[in-house]
Amino acid sequence: MSDRDLPPVQTYNARDGRSLCYRLYPANSNKMVILLHGISEDGLYLRPLADFLSKRGLAQVVVPDLRGYGMHPIRRGDVEYIGQYDDDIEDLTNWLRQRFSSADKLIIAGHSGGGANAIRLAAHRKLAKDIGGFLLLAPSIHPEAPINHKKDPWSTIRIDSRKVAFLDALNVAGIRFLNHWIVMRNDKPLDRRHGRETLEVSYRLLMSRFTKAKYARYLQAMTQPTLVLVGEKEEVHIPGQYAPLFAQHTQAKVATILDADHDGILSNDGTFQEVESWLKAL
Repeated sequence: MSDRDLPPVQTYNARDGRSLCYRLYPANSNKMVILLHGISEDGLYLRPLADFLSKRGLAQVVVPDLRGYGMHPIRRGDVEYIGQYDDDIEDLTNWLRQRFSSADKLIIAGHSGGGANAIRLAAHRKLAKDIGGFLLLAPSIHPEAPINHKKDPWSTIRIDSRKVAFLDALNVAGIRFLNHWIVMRNDKPLDRRHGRETLEVSYRLLMSRFTKAKYARYLQAMTQPTLVLVGEKEEVHIPGQYAPLFAQHTQAKVATILDADHDGILSNDGTFQEVESWLKAL
């Protein structure tokens, strides 16, 4: 795909006065998909799926670069407070609603860490009632969820669990002035880097990219139509754990995409077929 055909970066105003970035993949459709990226990348890698939905006329797709990400973030790898993404996405939906009044069906989608951000919104007091569906691709949920490996020696992501536990205890006591501490690092090999990665993440950003510990209540709040896709070769999470977990708490459809791994699911024909059928039925 040529960058020449890439939709331009646009901005919207968040409630704190900051301008945040997104790309719009247009389509002649009353459906609007907000597609959220993972924990180390900005939204550009989601282009294959966004392009497919747009060019097939299935939905208009908005891909934001979440606060702390992208080419020119306010502060790379950091937010102002835990849960700020919930507010930013609410502000984005309000912005889009003013400009695309014909898009009356809102779908929140997310890949990996973006999936966890989508799940968080199921319990969002103001926004949840306006969400018409959830599309989750190999979503993260919470570190204690059964989809996680106990230890993954192949991952380049390292979380300082002792520092997280210390900051957890401080936050329970109402002490938050150390929440800017870096608690996650991604040792991505130099030959695989492209310059837009976010390789260090603060505690308050990390906590904004998972559900809270009682993750079941978020899943139970997902009463809207929900499609969960996981690759047969998923390596970041345990693919076989998705179906029983979601079946326990939701009415979601969970499908396995053959011959797809964690990132490959975004450009797989099986993914495209599942998403197209699901969107047409909404």
